[in-house]
Formats: sequence, C-alpha cells, structure tokens
Amino acid sequence: MPDIAPPILEYVYDLTIKDRSPAFLLLKQDGRIQEWGGKLETYGIRSIKEGDPIEEHVLILDGFFPLDEERVHLPCVETEAGVSADIHIFQGEKGYWILFLDATMEEARQSVLQQRMNELCLLRDKQTKLMDQYLGKEVAEKLVRTGLQEAEESKYVSVLFADIRGFTAYSEQKSSVDVFKLLNAYLSAIIQPVLDEGGSVDKIIGEAVMAIFGISPSNVSPSLQAVKAAFRIIENVQSLQKARQTEGQDTLEVGIGIASGQVFLGIMGSRNRRTLSAIGHSVNLASFLESQSRSNEILIDKNTFLKIEGLQDRFTRATLKLRGVEGPLQAFSCE
Repeated sequence: MPDIAPPILEYVYDLTIKDRSPAFLLLKQDGRIQEWGGKLETYGIRSIKEGDPIEEHVLILDGFFPLDEERVHLPCVETEAGVSADIHIFQGEKGYWILFLDATMEEARQSVLQQRMNELCLLRDKQTKLMDQYLGKEVAEKLVRTGLQEAEESKYVSVLFADIRGFTAYSEQKSSVDVFKLLNAYLSAIIQPVLDEGGSVDKIIGEAVMAIFGISPSNVSPSLQAVKAAFRIIENVQSLQKARQTEGQDTLEVGIGIASGQVFLGIMGSRNRRTLSAIGHSVNLASFLESQSRSNEILIDKNTFLKIEGLQDRFTRATLKLRGVEGPLQAFSCE
C-alpha cells in the first residue's frame, strides 16, 4: 500500500476517531496484554499489568483468542463502565490489536432510527385502517350487486389519479403523528369528492389516490363525473390550505390526472377482502398525466375533454411526450 502523507492521516484521525475516545490493547497470541494506551479508563479498563489475561479487563472477550479470523468487529458493545463501544480486533506482526471507539452517539442514532421505524410501522397500520374505511369488502360487494363480475370484463370508464405534492419530503422531517394527521386531512379532502360524484376509490398508494368513474350506473358520463370530482378536490385542498395556514400548520398541494377509455375491470380477493382491480391503457395514461401535472393543476386526455360539455372552456391545450408513444400527446390543462 502506498505511503499516506501525515497530514492526510491526521485529517482522517480528526474526522473519524479523535472525538470517540480511542484506546487500544496489544495482546500476545495467547491473549495476554503486552501493550496498551489511549483513554482506556473511558471503558472501565484500569490498573493493567503486562501479562494480564484480556478477560480480566474485558470480560466479553473471554475465549476469543487465538482468533479464527484476521479481523473482528463488535459494534455497540456495552462495557463494564456502561459505555457503548465499537471494538475492532485485528492481527498484526506484534500480536492482536484491540481498538476501542466510543459508540455512544452511534447507539443513540440507531435508537432514533429504530424509533422512526416503529413510528412508520404505526403510521402504516393507521393508513391501512384508513384504506379499509374506503376500500373494504362492502365496496366490492356493492359493485358486484351493480353488475360487475369477479371475472374481468371490459368497460368504458374514467380513471383519476390525485397525488399530494411534497408529502415525501414533509414526512421525512416530521413526527409520525404530524404526518398521519396531515395525510388523513388531505386524503379526506380528495376522497370525499370522488364518492360524492359517484366514483369508486380503487387504491390509496401512500399519498396518492386512484379512483374510477363509470362503474356504478349513472345518467352522467364518467368523464364529467371525474372532472367535477377533480374541481371539488382542488377546492377542498385550497380550503384546507387556508384553514391550516390560519392555524400556523403546514400545507401541501395536489396534482391530478384523468384519462378515459376501455379498461378491464374485475373483483379480486377472498370473501373477507374483495377489492376492485383495473387494467388498461387509460389507467397508465391517467397516472402519467398526474405525474406531469403541476401543483393544483388538472391534466386530462382528449377522450375526457370530448365528454365534458359545458366545462371545456375551463381547459387549455397542452402537449406532452409519453415514453413509448410516437409523436406528441394531446392533453388539456386547467389551473
């Protein structure tokens, strides 16, 4: 290995070791101490004499020597002094080196991460309950009663995707309680208009909602139902933003994509958990339009635009490029 300039070694030492109370022991092949140094007292190691067996000072290392491996790392070991330490053991020309580094900060970081994971698991469980509220078996049973069978069938529908913008960044900075409260508020603002306009919530994917219009019988076209629901979603979100701003709370925005066409629909699942499933180009197109929409923008495809008489003047033409499709994609935008 090429020589490393002393300034580099000093920099690496200051960066990685200096503030971690480094200490070391050098052992003979039989596990007896021959040299020592550093801040051993931090780890409760005192009154060392040459030739002492290592287990007299570090009980956890009893029976380790001779080593079966060239190096061993014992992370976050609690020493007799009650201090968490990273213990590195490796073989050198003079014997076995044991390096002690204070791991108190690392243990605290791991504890915070574990707590965060626990909070996220709790959030996931709460979100699952929220999904069950809207996607339970009763919804699927109702759809079966209206004529949709468990086997797939083709049907003309409008698919709506709505996504809460900036939610991922927000969730990384806030507690799970704050995250769930905000998510619940925004999902309610999105889902209620869908249900009110005759749509069915197909999926809740994190901070995104997928809804389908045209499954239940109606005198209104699926496209008109979906666009009306989208307008109400935007209105709900804006009202929610004003209310939260008044209370000094965080606010987010939403983007919406809608596409209409033939899709394959079916009921999937067991008797106790039956859910709606939709497959087709319009599903993918609606998802793409949502991904391209700006905050508080509604993007719709041409099929949807042609079916919303009386609302067309609220939209302007937009040209998008969809991967795998030749030529520009014609869409219509409302902001």
